[in-house]
Amino acid sequence: MKLGCSTLLYGGFDLDTALDGIKRAGFEAIELCSIPGMALHLEPGKPEAYYQAIAAKVGDRGLEIESIGGSGDILGAEGRARFKALLEAAAILQTAMVTTGAGGIPDDEESFAQVVDAVNDLTETCTDTGVKLSIKPHVRQYVRNTGTALQLMDEVDTDWVGVNWDGTHVQREGDDPLESLEELDAYIYTVRFRDMKPDGQAIGPIENQIPGKGVMGVEVIFDRLQTVLGLEWITIEMVGSAGLPLDRVQRIVEETWQWMDRRR
Repeated sequence: MKLGCSTLLYGGFDLDTALDGIKRAGFEAIELCSIPGMALHLEPGKPEAYYQAIAAKVGDRGLEIESIGGSGDILGAEGRARFKALLEAAAILQTAMVTTGAGGIPDDEESFAQVVDAVNDLTETCTDTGVKLSIKPHVRQYVRNTGTALQLMDEVDTDWVGVNWDGTHVQREGDDPLESLEELDAYIYTVRFRDMKPDGQAIGPIENQIPGKGVMGVEVIFDRLQTVLGLEWITIEMVGSAGLPLDRVQRIVEETWQWMDRRR
């Protein structure tokens, strides 16, 4: 199993700083984030040369792009157009996946219908570009737990749409992460990994997202993730690094890699 790191942890710094830090820690790949206001390390709708330059920066450091993190509103026309441009950018970068949450309102069937329509619309661009869409069950959205993820999978083309699984989200929505993995295993395209010490549905401090410093029981989850059929990467994604000095971010990233490397 190979290990990846989201550039979200370096959201307050430029892409070169993020790539240098991720490489220095020992990771082999990145989730390349395009999240306005959090980590805008890639912008959609740019000339091909822009993406070729990013690919060169990543390749020069011996890293791969596991996916593009494209979280944002896919239900509105503007947000969906932006997301289609990210799928096109991923094709230029020869990246197999783009990730996002589904959006929508929990337990609202009209909202679910909008999610299905949006995902099926995006699937047309997936087939045109050869890039797959990985949807994260996300707290406080319609697709937020194991059951709603399975509900979505029943309504979409699973040759092109799968699950971006993050145990901290399904657990905060009341599911057992190991049971969730068993039920969703066949649909998992990508995973996001961290520990947590939640306060309600909030994820908790970033220091408690380092594996072993929260309440997740991450050892057994990490071991189970390594058995997911076809899964190539386990990628860390943590929130709460905004405003932290670079040396503290780097320590968190390196400590996380050390834990994961020992366990794989």
